[in-house]
Amino acid sequence: MRVAHRTPNGTERILILAPSPNDATLCERFLRQAQLKPHICADTAALCSALSESESAAALVVADEALRGDAGVCIREQFAQQEEWSSLPLIVLTRRLAKASLEALDDYDIYGHVRLIERPVNSTVFVNAVTMALRERRQQYRMRNLLKERAEHVAQRDEFLATLGHELRNPLAAIMTCGEVLDSLQLEAPAVARCLSVISTQSAQIKRLLDDLSDISRIARRKLSLQCEPLDLSTTLQDVVVQVQSTLDTSNQGLALDISDEPMPLLADATRLRQIFANLLVNASRYSPAESEIRLSASSHDGLAEVCIRDQGVGMSAETQARIFEPFFQAPQRDGEPQTSRSGLGVGLTLARSLVEMHAGSIHAESDGPGQGSQFRVLLPLQTAPSTEAGADRSLQTQQGPGQRGAGQQEPTQQGAGQEPTQQAPVHRAPDPSQRILLIEDNQDFGHGLKRLLEQRGHDVVLTHDGPGGLSAAESHRPDVVVLDIGLPGLDGYEVATRLRRLRGFAGLRVIAVTGFGREMDRRRSHRAGIDRHLVKPVAMPELEAAIAGR
Repeated sequence: MRVAHRTPNGTERILILAPSPNDATLCERFLRQAQLKPHICADTAALCSALSESESAAALVVADEALRGDAGVCIREQFAQQEEWSSLPLIVLTRRLAKASLEALDDYDIYGHVRLIERPVNSTVFVNAVTMALRERRQQYRMRNLLKERAEHVAQRDEFLATLGHELRNPLAAIMTCGEVLDSLQLEAPAVARCLSVISTQSAQIKRLLDDLSDISRIARRKLSLQCEPLDLSTTLQDVVVQVQSTLDTSNQGLALDISDEPMPLLADATRLRQIFANLLVNASRYSPAESEIRLSASSHDGLAEVCIRDQGVGMSAETQARIFEPFFQAPQRDGEPQTSRSGLGVGLTLARSLVEMHAGSIHAESDGPGQGSQFRVLLPLQTAPSTEAGADRSLQTQQGPGQRGAGQQEPTQQGAGQEPTQQAPVHRAPDPSQRILLIEDNQDFGHGLKRLLEQRGHDVVLTHDGPGGLSAAESHRPDVVVLDIGLPGLDGYEVATRLRRLRGFAGLRVIAVTGFGREMDRRRSHRAGIDRHLVKPVAMPELEAAIAGR
């Protein structure tokens, strides 16, 4: 659908500030004879007023000497405020061309698009110059319309991705919650264990894809920021290995590690670094045959940390190498290549490159050609001061065969890219005190599953399925904590939270949103509505428990 924007055809005004009234009359006559529309400015004030009327001017004609006075100041100020698409054509009437060299043109560089016409003015030359200026101005308007149309399409795309993410996160949250409920029952049948493993693995994969889509959209809108802190790259890479090991095990692929013993301190966002290298390793696994080996190496030199991931997979042609980091790009399928190896959305490498560049680093893709495997090399700037984590354990730096884990490595967790992997056994502590919880969730499968998990943890939970019912239950149940969805029927979660804050006796109430809406604008709306924590589905139970406890 094309977007209608006004074009100036038929209403184009040619602003003229001539050296004298006679010159102005002459210019006006020339243009009217050519059926053009001149607008004579009597003085500098009139010109400035006409220029300030946004897009009313299609071209500007001014005498050379006027540019060196107040009119020039006004014109330069107005030109400096033009939008990026706009470059108002300027025609300068001058006596300098007959005796000046081309060096005189340098005086006009600051005005952008300039034509010089020698005085006394020849009518044909003058009309032709104005006609060409109008033609170029029309092209600028067409470019403006295309840019506006593109911006609107991008906004529609981002809105679609946000809506898609919300709609997919709700059923995904229900599936994952039911998986946790089944797991808590400790059923012994092998088939049950297998199904639980599939639910966990595939749900984590879907969540990773949703997270990647969301992050790509946020980066495109410049809404994604880093939370940088001192860290050691070796420790981060060990976390990533734990995170992706189950993916490698599925294809019986081995991971050979060669990580330097030297400290590699970075100032970086740990979550985003894990996301970068997890995406690269998953990509290497996806494009490699079963029972092959992937090599991960890391070292430092010349103030840079270098991480290389090398696979024995399908390799890349020169054309694919040139486009591999483009969003949604999928390399052409070759004859004989398994169809299952090409799953994915084509955003993981785009996201990896964007995140690397946000860390002031670079990423390069290399391959000797189809069938020769691929290598991705990431360079990141080292922090000048050593990190306190420089001496972290590096017990994973061993050769691993297919399906084997190095000494000291524990079983992998089922988590999507960008999540905090768990390396150590959980610390056992006294459970948090029981809370009266009001759960407002319109997805009944997810609601009942989450209610059961919360009750297993000792909480007293009341479940309602819409906004008005939630407000009514709040007054009768008097909860300590409200956990609510945003996309509720009747009243949305923002309005429910706002009204809860107005009720007497709820000053200390904790309100937690558990929702599929994860954009920055959604989080800001939650904050304005008085919501204490904004968690995006599917949410891990430890994270929700921490929010309930106020941690």
